[in-house]
Amino acid sequence: MKLLWKMRFILRDYWKHYLLAFISLQAVAVLNQLPPWLIGRVVDEITLDGLTTQELMMYIAGIMVIAIAIYGLRYVWRSLLYGASIDLVRSQRDRLFAHFTRMSPDFYQKHTAGDLMAHATNDLNAVEESAGGGIMTLVDSVIAGFTVLAAMVFAVSGKLTLLVLIPFPILIWATGKYGTTMHKTFGRAQASFSNLNEEARETVTGIRAVRAHELNKRQEQRFHELSRETVAANQKVARIESIFGPTINLFFGLSFVIALMGGAWLIQQGEMTLGLLTSFTLYLGQLLSPMMQFGWQFSVFQRGNASWSRLESLFNQKPSVSDAPDAVEAPANHDLAFDIQSFHYPMADTPVLSNIKLQAPAGSFIGITGRTGGGKSSLFRLLQRQFNLDSGSAITLGGIAIDQIQLKSLRSQMAWVPQEPMLFSGTIAENIAMSKPDASREEIEQAARLAAVHEDITRFTDSYNTILGENGINLSGGQKQRVAFARALLSNANILLLDDAFSALDMKTEATILKNLSAYKNRKTILLITQRLPELITADHILVIDEGTIKEQGTHDELLDRPEWYARIFKQQARTLLMENKDTIDSRSFNDSSTLVSA
Repeated sequence: MKLLWKMRFILRDYWKHYLLAFISLQAVAVLNQLPPWLIGRVVDEITLDGLTTQELMMYIAGIMVIAIAIYGLRYVWRSLLYGASIDLVRSQRDRLFAHFTRMSPDFYQKHTAGDLMAHATNDLNAVEESAGGGIMTLVDSVIAGFTVLAAMVFAVSGKLTLLVLIPFPILIWATGKYGTTMHKTFGRAQASFSNLNEEARETVTGIRAVRAHELNKRQEQRFHELSRETVAANQKVARIESIFGPTINLFFGLSFVIALMGGAWLIQQGEMTLGLLTSFTLYLGQLLSPMMQFGWQFSVFQRGNASWSRLESLFNQKPSVSDAPDAVEAPANHDLAFDIQSFHYPMADTPVLSNIKLQAPAGSFIGITGRTGGGKSSLFRLLQRQFNLDSGSAITLGGIAIDQIQLKSLRSQMAWVPQEPMLFSGTIAENIAMSKPDASREEIEQAARLAAVHEDITRFTDSYNTILGENGINLSGGQKQRVAFARALLSNANILLLDDAFSALDMKTEATILKNLSAYKNRKTILLITQRLPELITADHILVIDEGTIKEQGTHDELLDRPEWYARIFKQQARTLLMENKDTIDSRSFNDSSTLVSA
């Protein structure tokens, strides 16, 4: 009943389905009482030698008509109940998926993908069983049980009914104890399934690394151990479930013994006929079914209650980043300004960024570099409002603080290309067009050409219609980066965020893309994070970020004149670049930026 109370606001949307189903159930319960009564009449008439063939045929015909009516009514209530439960769970599955898409990154730091998939599958399936079969058996057992009891009391004998009900309070107490244990045990079983699900997902996703490092046996052993834990947890659930049936049968066997002994005594006293005792035992047999159903639905509801509690814990979590009540649309002016006093990730004590000040006028090219782990990518995550800024810090777009701009509007101004891009199941064309679903094939191909991936795509047998595996597993790292880059260009966003987006590319392909990208200069704001400093030669402003703070900043030429990290690393990379291209580049100084651009 706790589960039904928790789900009351969802169930009320389907009240018509449930009401009609319950009316059908009540009709079935009433009709079920007629055959035992008719059979009792037949027995009494046979005992008195008063049954004619014509009367027997009428009794048989009546029972057949009742059976057909019950058949039709059962079809009606099953269709209504199970149809409603399926639609109910569909709506909750949609709600859960929408909830996942709205949650902030810190939510996904707390929950693994395997755990969330288990919630969306196993837990919702348990809820569906409760909303359909569980409610059906609950109502059926209540309606049928009370209807049978009424028939036993008013059509046969109230005394005998009271006698056979003596074992029932103990039965109800026992099933309550089993149910409490079931709730805890099933919750642990669902949690173990989540762990197993996550292990399978990680292995399949990282199959290249598993094979490359010969981790097959290790992963098989880990999966085997988790599988055993899951089986053991579910076996505990099965052992508890298996107690319900024998317990109910035991008490019903006792009730049947009481019925026969009490009925025989009442017949001897002249208070009951053999036909009535026959009807009574048939009614008692009908009472067994609701009680068995009661035991089964108790198990179903305990499963559903445990699963719904797990789902509620997800639904109750709110995104840490959301629109302000007075949030506005993104302005037409796309000047960016960063003033970050400090920023801490949730539950972290050490700031990731501190004292970051930057002006990025619309149409400018800003380069960001520095040692790995210095906090560069965190800057992009804050600009996209994946996390809230610490108090006293601000990032503005067109003079408006980004936390006062609607999230959807803010993010529509940006196209982000991460170092490890995410590709989805579908064709290459569909992946590129995700940023603009109504794009024509010509627009898709033009974006691919600018990303220097068009020729690679056309080499596939199905060209742009090539189906990609999970996360583009049939593409190389460089091809995936360029497909993601084409997607970003197709979006026509005003701000391009390139987070080490060329790390998997060779120098020639990188140079081609940078040349194509130069056509967007003064039209789009470009923020490029990179470890390859020659990419930043044409940047309007360059930041060197290390340990979360700006160590150097200025133009390429200004930074090159200073004997610090940027100049030292640039010269090392430039020397390597010139050595690799010594056949095409003369011995001019690698301090000459134009030489490196041509390289």
